[in-house]
Amino acid sequence: MAALGRPPWMIRTRSIYFVGLVGAFVAFTALVASGATFAMDDAASRYFTTLHGNASIDASMVILTSLGDVTTLFIFGIIITIIRRTRKVGMVFLIALVVLVVLVMYIKPLIGREIPSYGFTPAAGFLTDFTLERDSLAPIAAGLSYPSGHASRAAALAFIVGFAVYNKSKVAGYAMWSFPVIIGITRLYVMQHYPTDIIGGIIFGSIVSIVLANAMKLDQPFFMSRFKGSEDNKAPGDALQR
Repeated sequence: MAALGRPPWMIRTRSIYFVGLVGAFVAFTALVASGATFAMDDAASRYFTTLHGNASIDASMVILTSLGDVTTLFIFGIIITIIRRTRKVGMVFLIALVVLVVLVMYIKPLIGREIPSYGFTPAAGFLTDFTLERDSLAPIAAGLSYPSGHASRAAALAFIVGFAVYNKSKVAGYAMWSFPVIIGITRLYVMQHYPTDIIGGIIFGSIVSIVLANAMKLDQPFFMSRFKGSEDNKAPGDALQR
């Protein structure tokens, strides 16, 4: 079997690139925690409030942002795990979801930054009673914004599923990275995050994905039980001779 191609984002955990990525996340997180980015973040949030009020845009943003919900991505992960050809990709993605949900839940209280205070009320009538899924379902992280759980999970999908489609089409592989960008914009629009929350979430989601992709050898084919294969290869008469 031909070796699988490696997209440029599939880096080794022992590489200088991975160390640099982790260092960038730590430095960026410290910058956010210090409050140095708040003026810029708040200005961005105020800008997005000026875009509210169009029923079509509000509805589109709510629908798109729901694609990054835990429930939606978990269902997607189960589906691609069931499909034999994408089973390993699905398994790695589901594990990444669980790890990200737990880690983000504990990181948020350490930073302690609250979500934008401006609020969002969709203009579309059918969305009046619709409740957006919180970025973190745990009480200790509810109402806190950094890093974005939605952006981190979207980055994990782009990283892991993007790897799977990269071998078929490099363009499609790169296009998968538009997903975390789109999710990030929608989270800004619905007043759940600041821009730096999105950036931090994408970086963190990539870090977790790199670790899991290397640990679970995502770049190697997934084989079913070797014992099952050996049993299938035995001649029918072998069992009768026992």
